[in-house]
Amino acid sequence: MNPAVAPERQGTLSDWQLYRRLLAYVVPYWYLFLFSIGGFLIYSLGNVMLADLMQFLLDSLNGRPAAEGGVVSRTAYKLAGETGQSALEFARVAVPLAAVTIAFTRAMGYFAGTYFMNHVARNLVHVLRRQLFEKMLVAPSAYYDRQSQGILVSKITFNVEQVTGAATRALKVIIGEGMTVLGLLGYMLYLNWRLCLVFLLVAPFIALVVSVVGKHFRRYSRRIQASMGDVTQVSGESIGGYREIRLFGGQRQQGDRFEQASAYNRNQSLKLAFADALSTPVIQTMLAIALAALIWFALDPEILAGFTAGSLVAFLTAAGQLGKPIKQVSSVQSIIQRALAASEDIFAQLDMEEEQDRGQHVTSRARGDLRIEHLSFAYPGGVEDVLQDINLDIRAGETVALVGRSGSGKSTLIQLLARFYPMERGAILLDGVPIQDYRLDNLRRQLAMVSQDPVLFNDTVYNNIAYGDLASASREEVEAACESAHAMEFIRQLPEGLDTRLGDDGGGLSGGQRQRLAIARAILKDAPLLVLDEATSALDNESEHRIQRALEVIMRNRTTIVIAHRLSTVEHADRIVVMDGGRIIAEGSHQALLEEGGLYAQLYHQEFAA
Repeated sequence: MNPAVAPERQGTLSDWQLYRRLLAYVVPYWYLFLFSIGGFLIYSLGNVMLADLMQFLLDSLNGRPAAEGGVVSRTAYKLAGETGQSALEFARVAVPLAAVTIAFTRAMGYFAGTYFMNHVARNLVHVLRRQLFEKMLVAPSAYYDRQSQGILVSKITFNVEQVTGAATRALKVIIGEGMTVLGLLGYMLYLNWRLCLVFLLVAPFIALVVSVVGKHFRRYSRRIQASMGDVTQVSGESIGGYREIRLFGGQRQQGDRFEQASAYNRNQSLKLAFADALSTPVIQTMLAIALAALIWFALDPEILAGFTAGSLVAFLTAAGQLGKPIKQVSSVQSIIQRALAASEDIFAQLDMEEEQDRGQHVTSRARGDLRIEHLSFAYPGGVEDVLQDINLDIRAGETVALVGRSGSGKSTLIQLLARFYPMERGAILLDGVPIQDYRLDNLRRQLAMVSQDPVLFNDTVYNNIAYGDLASASREEVEAACESAHAMEFIRQLPEGLDTRLGDDGGGLSGGQRQRLAIARAILKDAPLLVLDEATSALDNESEHRIQRALEVIMRNRTTIVIAHRLSTVEHADRIVVMDGGRIIAEGSHQALLEEGGLYAQLYHQEFAA
């Protein structure tokens, strides 16, 4: 990993196309969105009315009648009627009441706009996160081969959370402050449209700054996302492999890797912060120049003649209030670009192809006849074949052992049997039907597997055994499977027995105990095809002997494929298939292969010589 050269993807969608697709997730919550817009509309009108209130106050000081006043003044006199009071006496009561009413209404509008917008946004993020996670569950194996675990976790956590910026803060600012800008500009146009045009002359320059800075924001945001994946990857590796790190003295090495990833993330974040910080004062300076020009023109005697003192102050107050919302609307660009960069990556994941499943054949339970014909295979992106012209017949109920050096293709063959990778050359047939013709979920129901490094989840012992399709199994069936796997003897000693919650990947259990739980899970599944990939490798000799007896029971009347490096565990297989360099080089019984004196005999004698 080298964060200094983190890849940058070139987006194929424009900002608006990405944002439009993102906003499509809002459609199911349109009514909440309308409530939010209504709240922000009230909030922005409240800002306008605060400026108009200044006209009411100053005109009252000059004794001007209500008919010539602003909106607040006319509304107050209309509601109160003829009071017989002077303009100043009336304003003394009306202005404070109007100020409190406007402030309260404005606050309620902001509350409604913010709450309902957050409601929409959190639903949007939840849906996106769920869709991304579900997509990862059905992604082809090649997808996981190309990307590290840390980067994949970062996509679900960091990248999706970045969308919250566009969906919550950005929308809140764009709608709330944007309406305030429109409302204040509308009010200024209402008071004096010619003078308002002076202020609008700066708008194209602000738009240019926002556009130029936005391009930098997107580039830096992509780099920050990539570097966060690296930070997550190094962190996850270091936490998961803390024992190996300490045993081999790798603390400094891991520290350097984390320093490199975190420093790159920091540098890109600082570049984004620099662009963000620079754009704000530039825009503020432009607004100050526009406001200065506005005051210069406003104090021209000819223009001044068209204003009352109150309307002039109200106009200038509205113009002065524009600075804050324009600043917030322009500064939201960095949030939007981070969100769009994250959305670009998320949508790329959502649009990727799932595991191919065009099969329609379904069987309640396969007999277990397997036939492999002229099978050759290279991993996606690989150059050399890891399997070359494999031909093998396995009869239903037969136990066949696959042996050979590491890298000979044994595990690859099993991955193709489970259709983790598509086959383009050759075929695997189950009961005479090509496995591609089976519906994928139905094919995998016919297969149970116990691997060398079993996967356990952060859940109870019971739920780890009765997992997935097995969740409907009764407690008695789970206990019987545990008894058969010789697991109940240690499960009874756990604090809550079967209901004891395990740590990550079975934390707190020994390797042998974890493997016995995996064997119990395979026993409970009762599939017609059973794959044992070094299933007893983590057991001591006594436990291995007991597990072998349990396995002999469940291997009866089902097709079993045993992958083993310890050849003593496969001596009693019906047939042993020897693989080397991706080819089958010999097959036969244990005794026949020993007498043949080939690779099997060499490996066998090496094992016992050791």
